[in-house]
Amino acid sequence: MTSGDTLTSLTGASTRPELLLALKDLKNSVIGNTWKKVEVVEDEGAVSTLLVLLEFPPGWDDSREDVAVTVDLINETAVILGALANVGSLTLRPLLLSSAPSRLISLIRTLTSPSFPSVHAAKLLPPVLRALRNLLVSTADLVWGHMWGVGAERRVVATGLVGMHLDEEHEAAGVAGAQGKGKGVAGKGEAWKGQASRALGLVFEPGNLDTLLTLLALHPSPQILLPLYQLLARLIALPSHREALAAWSPPAVSARPTTDTSWVEPGPSALRLSSSTGETALLPTSPHSQAPQPPAGMPWVLNQLLDSISSSSSSVSGQTLGARKQNPKLLEAALDLLTALVKGQPTLAATVRAWSVGGNKEGEDVVMESVISIDDKERLALPGIVGDLVDLLSSGPTSARIAAASCLTNIIKADKGSRTSERVRSTVLNLQLLDVVVKLLRSEATEERVKLCFVLAALVSDDAHLQKSAAEQGCPALLVEMLRSLDEEEDKGEIGTDLASRSREAILIALASLAFAHEPTRSHLAETSPPFLPLLKTALSHPSYGVRAAACQLARALSRTVAILRTSLVDSGVGEEVVEVLKREVSAHRLREAGLDVPNQTEDLGDRAWTVEVAATATICNLITDFSPLKAALLQGGGIELMCELTHSNHEPLALNALWALKNLLFHANDAMKTQVMSVLGWDTLRLYLSPSTTLSLRTQAFELLQNVLADATASELTRTLEAAGETPLLDLVQLAARKGDTTELRVPAMYVLSNLALGNEKVRTALVGRVEILEAISEGLNAKPDSLKLPCLRTLRHLLESNSRSRRPRQAIVDLFQPYQLKPRLRELSEASTSLDVCQGAVMVLDLLERARGEGSVGVAGTR
Repeated sequence: MTSGDTLTSLTGASTRPELLLALKDLKNSVIGNTWKKVEVVEDEGAVSTLLVLLEFPPGWDDSREDVAVTVDLINETAVILGALANVGSLTLRPLLLSSAPSRLISLIRTLTSPSFPSVHAAKLLPPVLRALRNLLVSTADLVWGHMWGVGAERRVVATGLVGMHLDEEHEAAGVAGAQGKGKGVAGKGEAWKGQASRALGLVFEPGNLDTLLTLLALHPSPQILLPLYQLLARLIALPSHREALAAWSPPAVSARPTTDTSWVEPGPSALRLSSSTGETALLPTSPHSQAPQPPAGMPWVLNQLLDSISSSSSSVSGQTLGARKQNPKLLEAALDLLTALVKGQPTLAATVRAWSVGGNKEGEDVVMESVISIDDKERLALPGIVGDLVDLLSSGPTSARIAAASCLTNIIKADKGSRTSERVRSTVLNLQLLDVVVKLLRSEATEERVKLCFVLAALVSDDAHLQKSAAEQGCPALLVEMLRSLDEEEDKGEIGTDLASRSREAILIALASLAFAHEPTRSHLAETSPPFLPLLKTALSHPSYGVRAAACQLARALSRTVAILRTSLVDSGVGEEVVEVLKREVSAHRLREAGLDVPNQTEDLGDRAWTVEVAATATICNLITDFSPLKAALLQGGGIELMCELTHSNHEPLALNALWALKNLLFHANDAMKTQVMSVLGWDTLRLYLSPSTTLSLRTQAFELLQNVLADATASELTRTLEAAGETPLLDLVQLAARKGDTTELRVPAMYVLSNLALGNEKVRTALVGRVEILEAISEGLNAKPDSLKLPCLRTLRHLLESNSRSRRPRQAIVDLFQPYQLKPRLRELSEASTSLDVCQGAVMVLDLLERARGEGSVGVAGTR
């Protein structure tokens, strides 16, 4: 059946029963057949017909004879749309352009309206919610990147099977022979990208959020909760979505006193809930339908979720909960939603840690209760939801154990506790988690290992102690061996290309986290036998952008050891390959922006489009330090031009890394290099980044870049630089950044810029001290709490006061200008009372200026990324 046949079969049915049979045939043909799915969605008429079938016919009511057929038609259509949405960009374009998400949400609103029969709603809501979940989760993967690894980016071939980036295969549009193939999407690239972004926010529009979350308030069946949990867990990756979810409460709860039960219909099987429009909806519910009301200030959704997890986890772990049935999939979905909800949210994480069934008494502390045995080791047992999650680590299905480990990781990362005892428990719990994850890595199948690697990476990130503990358990060696075995398993057909690709990405991400702050792990990876670095170099050119990005991150971690950067990364070719990766990725973006096809690459949307470039530029920041042999690799073939081009990227992390790389390139650079960089970058561009209209992170990097441009320059070079930059506008920007009121992060590099400028000739110094705001900024900096700000202020003051004459006497005119600021007593206090040796020495040097020789000159800045 071709796409034209699909439309004919749907429109040619003379009766509704015939149409139902046609839909069932279509459903059977698309499930599991990627090629058929693409054929269907490329037919605009077929897609439009399917979306129309989601609507009830005009004048429809429950008394009509064909009511069962109508319900079945919508049910089959929803199943078909859910199947079509699982192929990524190949099928998402037409569905998004046809506003399929809006149609599905509109149908859900109809099904939950007070006039709609609950028996039909109970049948239709699960498939419709699953279709909405499939469509929006696929869109999120396309725009934001995938949760558990990218996998092999799929392309469709004429066999109807899924191809995995093989050179001889073509995309569906390239091999389409039937008339109409590829039509309906040409010239709509920007339109469908916009639709994709809008679709991800559709759920969180107030009316739609009320409609969907009201279903949670009614505690319907797991068939409804499961797709809802899975949908929300994916979409709240965006902070604004997370905030909207946390702020929501059932309209009925907001509108009516909790003591008023008159609005609840008699009988245990139905619950009527008010909507934001004042209407009420009647849906089936269970005797457990109403979750306990949350404590004051606690998000309703969080309380409902914790209650659901506590009940489900008790059931799964073997405790009796009446007639409630075990549902590990629902528990896993609820845990995933909680994991996403608390990620990076200290307040929510603290609320979760303090939560227990029935609530804690006011002022009651959460204490350690006992010691239990998990995996033949003694473990701390904790009360409340954290205790439930710890219990899950030792019981239940593997998927629930992994989800519990991920959830606990995010809770502890967000909030380790405010008391010493709480922090100690968090440390112990982290070690428990590490033990469980490593044990599961040694015993579970490849699919489970993918998730475990991502959990491990999150667990040990920014925690040198955990990275050390993992190394002591042999975790890096285990992961390296897993990576080596992938090629052999893939060649034997033991695992598919998609799973192998996601496994590579996950393992490399985990190794990058394990090596980031633990030098012995970096040394092991660089020196292990058989050599590991050739595997890393191969991964840098892998077809999957997820693998390439992960390989860049591991290369970045390895480059934090100077010896490895100077030798192993150079000898293995990994360093040069990172530079080549960046060039290839940027070239591919240029082709896409020009509307041309990119060989062996699918079209990217949103943040995921820049994943590899961000990872590569972060690595290059470390590769081009002044002592690195790899600096020449970047400079050859237009490296400076490439980095300067990337500073203009609309994706801020990429622009930030490009500025950082240029900053490191200019650290201790000669005047010729500085002139070359600034001639390409342009002073107009740099001034733009120095301006208050720029975000803090970019502005800070721009000032540090300027600091390096001015560092080690002679007086004549400083004069030429200031003239090229524009003296007045540049000093205006420096003055604004150095003043009191801006963040220390910004004031420090701005003050170092002033310190370097103060080494200029008389004209430059006069321009500086002629600005009262600069004098006040120096004075205020001496009183600042952070020593990091006092140091450049002392240096600037010394450079202004020092004379170039043989007498080494201070410049009397400068001394007179600072007279009102009473510097001597303040400097004396710093020299005697400061806990920083550098500050003490700086203060002494200024105080003893008249009697000493000139000290060190200007200063630059570099940093690993």
